[in-house]
Amino acid sequence: MLQTPQVVFHGISRSPAVEAAINEKVEALTKFDSRLGAVRATISLDGHQTTNEFNVRLDFVTSGKNVVINRKGTDVIAALNEAFDIAERSIKEEAAKLRQP
Repeated sequence: MLQTPQVVFHGISRSPAVEAAINEKVEALTKFDSRLGAVRATISLDGHQTTNEFNVRLDFVTSGKNVVINRKGTDVIAALNEAFDIAERSIKEEAAKLRQP
């Protein structure tokens, strides 16, 4: 059974919309790996007040391997989407390796 993702915010206020997006994306990842380990998403705000850049970090275990993904961007949702796109590709690649004889 999938655990609720742990979502951590640094330097910004907690966002229910971002948390909901993370929960949806983690649920979608389970289609590719039903044994997906606990997911931790860290959203932080880097930089000076005028050059704000969001950093999205995903930590999870798939097929027994620890995976860490970092994406940066001025739009938190865009950075989040990029990070989860990479996570999906990583999970699919690991699943394909396991299917090979």
